[in-house]
Amino acid sequence: MRVVLAVLLLAAVPASAQSAARYPHNDVSRQLASKTGDLAASIKALQSTLTELQQLALQTKQAHWNVSGTLFYPLHELLQDHYTGISKYADECAERLLAIGVSSDGRAATIVRTSQIPEYPGGFTGDAAVIKWFTVTYLTADRVTQAGIRATEKTDPTTSNLLQEIDNALSKYQWQMRAHLQETPTDPNTGADIGAPRAASPPIGGPSN
Repeated sequence: MRVVLAVLLLAAVPASAQSAARYPHNDVSRQLASKTGDLAASIKALQSTLTELQQLALQTKQAHWNVSGTLFYPLHELLQDHYTGISKYADECAERLLAIGVSSDGRAATIVRTSQIPEYPGGFTGDAAVIKWFTVTYLTADRVTQAGIRATEKTDPTTSNLLQEIDNALSKYQWQMRAHLQETPTDPNTGADIGAPRAASPPIGGPSN
């Protein structure tokens, strides 16, 4: 009876699970899971976003602890809010992977090896540098998430919807950093009040605002 049950369970795993072998740390469950469509696309999209969110969470805490300057307190509080949101969405990504029948990979070595987000600088960091770093970095994470949305919108709309929710949060976080130095028709903001003109401009080779 156990042998027959095992055979039936294995047969229920989608054929697309075979392509999941490209992701050796996302093992496919042998138990029944509610998933149809391209499993490999969902795994790649969710795992990539999970990795970037974990990296963001770590670097956000580093900045939260070490920001200094005139905007210390508002940035300290804002970064804590961002950390809470990012951690929540990382957990939802991992749980969606489990829901479709695969494991999630949240190991430090995986983050270091695969994340497109650089490590945040060590030591104290001035408020203008914090704004600049996160304005650019949120755009990087946003691009990864948007790629996942496009890859899963037809084959796995549930995953695509989750990634759209994450993308909306990342866009909001990016705006909340960018707004510190964003010019408006009535405010030619230069950043001079925090000692760093154009502090939110991306570095050479970085994404544009």
